[in-house]
Amino acid sequence: MSSGTGEHIADLSDPRLDDYRFLRDRDLSGARRAEGLLVGETLPIIDIMLRVPRLTRSVLTSPRLAARAAEMIAASANPTTPHFVAEESTLASLTGFHVHRGALAIGVRSAVECHHSQSDPFRHGMLLVALDEVSNMDNVGSIFRSCAAFGVDGVLLSRHSHDPLYRKALRVSMGHALTVPFAWCDDLARSLLALRAARPTLRILAADASTDSASIDDACAHRGADGQRSDPPPTILVIGAEFAGVSAAVRAVANASVRIPMALGIDSLNAGVAAGICLHRLSRFAAG
Repeated sequence: MSSGTGEHIADLSDPRLDDYRFLRDRDLSGARRAEGLLVGETLPIIDIMLRVPRLTRSVLTSPRLAARAAEMIAASANPTTPHFVAEESTLASLTGFHVHRGALAIGVRSAVECHHSQSDPFRHGMLLVALDEVSNMDNVGSIFRSCAAFGVDGVLLSRHSHDPLYRKALRVSMGHALTVPFAWCDDLARSLLALRAARPTLRILAADASTDSASIDDACAHRGADGQRSDPPPTILVIGAEFAGVSAAVRAVANASVRIPMALGIDSLNAGVAAGICLHRLSRFAAG
């Protein structure tokens, strides 16, 4: 049954629901990514999806969220997006998990996952991030959220970093993995070298908690001859895995290693938290 609040579906075997069938298992197996699709959950993330032309393939909600979802679709860049409505018990049986937020959407990855490490965001951006084998999905999602907050122009990911478009990582990022350009690198160190060859003023900073690293505050201290604050050079901040840190190959191509000064006896922070602090200090929003 179709209405102004979506197409109501009661039959679990309805082929219009095929994209959502066994969603949890397909997520965990990597099948979703292989299919060229992504899954968004919660209305705020679906709202971001709908702003990107040709991204959203369909939306599925419980009846309690149907009216709000219909309004979002009507006002979006994709106003003809199919909208299906099913009871929450049907959603749980269909997807393989309790959809307690009551809203899901299927997106086409190619609408956002199309950047190359030599594309404009990386050749011209002033503040960039590189993730070196950051495999924890929560850290990746948190870092993308911080990137959006602090005006990062793009993110490079090594091949074994976690997929930022994975459903849970996308949720942690509050949907900003869809708005911050990113590119995968088969060899992160080589990609960084290629970017610096194209941009000789590009500065590569490796986040490293060791005591011989420079303070992040020192890396942000840019003063002209008159003592006034000056604009920093274009910068890539490299974040490593939680325990392994930035790899030796990437540290070898960095201009410097930087750390966050901390209380005695505390030697490190969660990678997502550390990235947020460093990005605030490096961003144009930091205090003079």
